[in-house]
Amino acid sequence: MATETQQAGPARRRARARLSRRESRQRIVAAATELVRTRSYAELSVDAVMREAGLGRTIFYRHFDDLLDLLLGTAREAVEGIYEAQLSLVESHPSDAAAATRGAFEAAVGVYLRHGPLLRCIQEAAAGDEELAPGYAEMRRRFDALAEQALRELGYAGRQPPDNLAEIARALNRMNETYLTDTFGREPRVAPEVAVQTLTDIWDAVISR
Repeated sequence: MATETQQAGPARRRARARLSRRESRQRIVAAATELVRTRSYAELSVDAVMREAGLGRTIFYRHFDDLLDLLLGTAREAVEGIYEAQLSLVESHPSDAAAATRGAFEAAVGVYLRHGPLLRCIQEAAAGDEELAPGYAEMRRRFDALAEQALRELGYAGRQPPDNLAEIARALNRMNETYLTDTFGREPRVAPEVAVQTLTDIWDAVISR
């Protein structure tokens, strides 16, 4: 019968293998996150990511199907963070509209500070990838629906909203996306507090009109 020491040997080897797999994935994600700070989506490649990670190309495919799979998986936290920020507006009371708007944009700017280059890369990929484009468009529609609901509840509580409220919401969201991507998609162009104040002022003007 195998001793406890003999039984522990394979267990330790399996644990090391799991750790190695986890570490290699983390290195790949870190490498991609670093590269997108200075490169567009078109300039990225699996080879470039793996050179940055210091790992062989074959290891990449143990973790990801392709470059887009890597970027989408890495960006999931960022997208969820932006969604939560916009959802917080919907859940706010009209009397707290000003504070809620600022809080939502503080959260959104925080996400872009951490993940702006990655989100820019996803946007670039969606513009040229026929498989990604429908999913990206659907994500935008979800954000637009949240923005419309927030405007309706914060700006038009108890009164008739304009017929083009959905289009106002869509326009505001495209402005948010373009402004934040341009500002934080590479090196920050303005201080975070300036970006928060700018977007808050615009949304407050729409809500309080």
